[in-house]
Amino acid sequence: MPVFSPVLTRREFLLLLTLISLGLLPRLQCAGSRKQPSGIDILVSGQSNTVTQKVLTTDGKECKFPFRFGGVIYHQCISMNSHKAWCSLTHNFDRDQKWGFCSSQARLFNEKCYEPLHLKYYDIGDSWGRIYLRSVELCTCLSGGVSCERARYTVCSRNRCENNGVCRMIEATGEEVCGCISGYNGQYCNINPEEQCYRDSGALYRGVASVTVSGSSCLPWNSDLLFSELTLETVESAARRGLGEHAFCRNPDQDKLPWCYTMMGRAVSWEYCDIKPCSKPVSGPRSPIIAMAPRPSRSPTRTLSCGKRQEKRISRGRILFGTSALPGAHPWMAALYIADEFCAGTLVSSCWIVSAAHCFLRNPLKSQIRVVLGQHYFNDTGPNTRTFAVQDYILYPHYTQFEPTLNDIALVKLKKVEGRCALKTPFIRPICLPGRDMMFPDHSSCKISGWGHVHERANSYSHLMEGVVKIIPFDQCSSPDVYGSEVRSGMLCAGSESCVDACQGDSGGPLACDCDGVSFLYGIISWGDGCGRSGKPGVYTLVPKYSDWINSVIKKSRKTSQKTSVNRTKINICVGS
Repeated sequence: MPVFSPVLTRREFLLLLTLISLGLLPRLQCAGSRKQPSGIDILVSGQSNTVTQKVLTTDGKECKFPFRFGGVIYHQCISMNSHKAWCSLTHNFDRDQKWGFCSSQARLFNEKCYEPLHLKYYDIGDSWGRIYLRSVELCTCLSGGVSCERARYTVCSRNRCENNGVCRMIEATGEEVCGCISGYNGQYCNINPEEQCYRDSGALYRGVASVTVSGSSCLPWNSDLLFSELTLETVESAARRGLGEHAFCRNPDQDKLPWCYTMMGRAVSWEYCDIKPCSKPVSGPRSPIIAMAPRPSRSPTRTLSCGKRQEKRISRGRILFGTSALPGAHPWMAALYIADEFCAGTLVSSCWIVSAAHCFLRNPLKSQIRVVLGQHYFNDTGPNTRTFAVQDYILYPHYTQFEPTLNDIALVKLKKVEGRCALKTPFIRPICLPGRDMMFPDHSSCKISGWGHVHERANSYSHLMEGVVKIIPFDQCSSPDVYGSEVRSGMLCAGSESCVDACQGDSGGPLACDCDGVSFLYGIISWGDGCGRSGKPGVYTLVPKYSDWINSVIKKSRKTSQKTSVNRTKINICVGS
């Protein structure tokens, strides 16, 4: 299905200007007029109207591009799971499940009206209030432009306007509108177009920067595409954090500087913004080598450096038919390229990766193994990644190729670069190792992640995916109608009724369970009967059973390498999320 151009061609634009200059088309009216004809992104009296072409369905409904399907973003009609090209009728098919078959025809629409006082666009038919030249007005976006009329109002019972703005309530609609003092804009006077830099971490930055360090444009914080990433609790609380119906850089989660969501290929991602600090911070010490933190008691202390994510989303997805992960959401993920094969692994300390033993069944040469940390896109080493050769890999002593699902665990030691292994960054950091007695109750929710297949015999994902599974009782998983005697001590099962499952290509990756906000490596993706089959959950190596072995191997390596501590603690049951 072709994608239609959203703007006029250069020839059409020049022709339009010529017709206006010859008096064959009416000129755009000046300030003071209360009604303006449509233009082509030309600001008139503080307002503009854009012209665009849209794709329609066969029954005349409008296709919404881009739209989200299966966690992936599409900018045109697709034929996936259908013999005819189709599109979503909303920007989020995963949420709304509304669609139609695409027509081959397009129509010309007047699509948006721009309100500079709010710094935002409105759709045709939308109405909004504003205070313009001390007059309270009710405006409507029409196909011919913007129409504004004076409106009766009262004083607001509570002033929600920030930065000394005044609040008025339009009697006809009950809408509260703000009048901003000089230097501030936005629906709640919480945007400062003159703010060119950020202070401290930028939590109070309210400027209009909307481009990331890589040059990508920011997505609006209220975009339907962010349904799985962001929840704005209330308009008022969102405004306090600088969020709203705009695409300006903000720092609502106490990160180190302002950031925003972006489109990265066909997936939602995020990046830090291209904004300078108002003053250069005093340079601190170099980032320390990653070291394993002590394993926690029932309530982990806040000093733990392991098991911390860059939480930029509320996860609702799955690996199989699931949603794409955001960079930094699983900073312990390791991509293991083993000759012509691929496995995943988990960073547990600066130089050590935990993976599945069956990934090394063919006894590959150490020179054939490459480990990439911080990877988001499959087989892509971007600016956030670090690549390491392998100094050694060690299989569990009782592992045998004759029973490849039993004791399916291996340790991989990274080869140091310039005397050190992994440095901690927002995209690279270790997960916490559990104690040997640590348990998560049955039905606890845990997270899986990987670059595996959508379904059996399918290609791998282009970007990291994530999902949520629940721990299944051992008795249920070892019943004759599931796996029977194939499930043994040292294994656990996890899945859900929604066909949530890890799949081929995710082998060796983590089953991460959270305890009091800290993630622990509770399982290793090992085996299963197909992918996402009903009644056939994924089977994982139970890591706590092997904690003593992991500790002993790492402790032994300390004699010839930098100290890496993995301390013991008494921990019993953690109530998972």
